[in-house]
Amino acid sequence: MIPSATAPAKTAIKTMDGIYWPVVRAMGQTGLAALISGLLSAVATKIMALLGGPSAVATLATLQQLRQAAVTGATGNGQTALVRGASAPSGREQTEYVRTVACIFAGATGLIATGIIVWPQRLAALAGLGPPASHMMRWLALPVALSSLLVFLSALLNTLGAIGWLAVLSTVGSAAAALGAGPAAHAFAGGHRSALVALLIFSAAASGAVALAAVMGFRNQLTVWLREPGRWWSASAARNFAGMSAAMLASGLAGSGALLVVRGHIAATQGLTVTGQFDAAWGLSMNHVTLVLSSLQTYYLPALARSRNAAQRDAHISSVLTVAVLAAGGVIAAIALLKPWLLTLFYSSAFRPASRYLRWTLLGDYLKVTSWILSIPILAGAKMKMFLTADLVAYCLFVAVAAGLAPSLTAASGAAVGFVAMYAAHALLCAFYLWRKLAFVPAPSAVAAWLAGLGLVTAASVLTWRQT
Repeated sequence: MIPSATAPAKTAIKTMDGIYWPVVRAMGQTGLAALISGLLSAVATKIMALLGGPSAVATLATLQQLRQAAVTGATGNGQTALVRGASAPSGREQTEYVRTVACIFAGATGLIATGIIVWPQRLAALAGLGPPASHMMRWLALPVALSSLLVFLSALLNTLGAIGWLAVLSTVGSAAAALGAGPAAHAFAGGHRSALVALLIFSAAASGAVALAAVMGFRNQLTVWLREPGRWWSASAARNFAGMSAAMLASGLAGSGALLVVRGHIAATQGLTVTGQFDAAWGLSMNHVTLVLSSLQTYYLPALARSRNAAQRDAHISSVLTVAVLAAGGVIAAIALLKPWLLTLFYSSAFRPASRYLRWTLLGDYLKVTSWILSIPILAGAKMKMFLTADLVAYCLFVAVAAGLAPSLTAASGAAVGFVAMYAAHALLCAFYLWRKLAFVPAPSAVAAWLAGLGLVTAASVLTWRQT
């Protein structure tokens, strides 16, 4: 009997229908923890905004961005590479890989921390905080070191399949930040700017302690990794790690550097108050996007890696795209309609001018969700050159548009428009690569869902364009 020409298509549709539920279930399992974490972060930000004002929010956001950039360098942005390599069949190869990456993390973290301690003035100048902030920069080395440890332990927990512990960890740091926000903001208002660094130390220490306790629960595997025969440094393991982490590192540093440059320009030209308002718009945008994407992260990449053929891979991409854009579109539209009220709720009335930036960043958020979903198949296929190229082009466009529009608009408004341009370019590049190299064509239902979500977000933005 000659197979039907439509058999592959029917198989793909059947496969796609069968994995909608796993996508929704995965979002539910980690989405609750992300929601709780987001709410706790909102509480911490609200306290900071009420007691410290826009300048406290801007300073804390700057410190967090500096820490993120430093941790990216200290870990080689290699959490994904560690999870992928440590998920290899158990044995000497896996043991040597984990040990080698531990050595890389330790050495790089030591170098980064030393640089922070030795050159605090340059770090303060880069962030746009000025020489008076130099004295608190040295203390930033401690949360960087603690966060680097947390990245390593979290990757091990992911490798061990401890998804529940990862969900707990996502809330611990936010809970610690909420507990410490009041005292830190009060001290900041009294002139003690280093209190914000102390808040970062407290949050990172709490998360690190819980992560260490969780990893200690896997004593048998720890015994293998620490005591079984094998080298503590393997050149082949280091090359394998570097093969993926080098591109991830360059991408992470470029992203952090681009945001630091743009935020520094806003702070230098418009002051910390406007910078704080821009950070409020940025934070409100990032929180809901993180909620959608983090709820998919533990499912999506492994599912693509396990795909047995192109039809199954394409079905995974289409199903995730459908569910994610429908969820994101609804949330973004709701935020657009309620943005002045939400800014007052989560921050204070002093942050209501941030509405003018949200009308752009919310549209960029929808494109960010799209581009993330389209970039993960590139990462799963270890096409690191393309992954890095797309990221670098997007970040360069962000800085260029922000700088180019600053004279005619403002630095903050130019940055908001640049955010949209960045993710529009990234989504287009990833979509073109998937179509050209992997012959990926999204399912009609996925295209319809994406267009519906875009229309909803655009309509909500137009209706509330002048809302402040």
